[in-house]
Amino acid sequence: MTEKVAALPKLTGVRTRVPIATIVVLACWAICTALYHLGVTGLFLAVRRDPEALMAGQVWRLISPVLVQPDPLTSVIGLGVLAAVVGTVAERTFGTGRVIVLLAVGALAGHSIGELWQPYSGGVSVAFCGLLGALAVYVLIAPIRRQFVLAAVVLVGAVVLSVITDIHGPAILAGAVAGFFLVRSRG
Repeated sequence: MTEKVAALPKLTGVRTRVPIATIVVLACWAICTALYHLGVTGLFLAVRRDPEALMAGQVWRLISPVLVQPDPLTSVIGLGVLAAVVGTVAERTFGTGRVIVLLAVGALAGHSIGELWQPYSGGVSVAFCGLLGALAVYVLIAPIRRQFVLAAVVLVGAVVLSVITDIHGPAILAGAVAGFFLVRSRG
């Protein structure tokens, strides 16, 4: 009899089957992004990264840019598929609560540094980069080694992205740090 083996073992106590957080985040993002691409540009202007608006007290701009993806439609579709895969794997591995924390960490790190490095834009990719960083760290510290090289490449890539001032690098690294503590504290 063949035993079904998960790609990554779940953390203790994780019973997540349906990736609720991933579905909710991507549904909100898809709706707002579709509205933007249908001509509701005011929505994007209200939620995008905007250093002047942030300095004027609009602190929601540290997280709200996840709502709209201003990229071309083909990029949006590709990103949505990748985010769904990463989100599903992460949520089934870490559980919904931890995924919410990791999404927030990735989004806050990416969009905070984005206020300096890449202002006046937005997108959900940095939130899911937080999950990617946590998954990479989990592979490196868990008693599994199947994806060790890939995990190392993700983390080295995050450093390279940070050096070239791409906001995805800090988001991955922040997710890696948060993931390390979440994994170590909940085993």
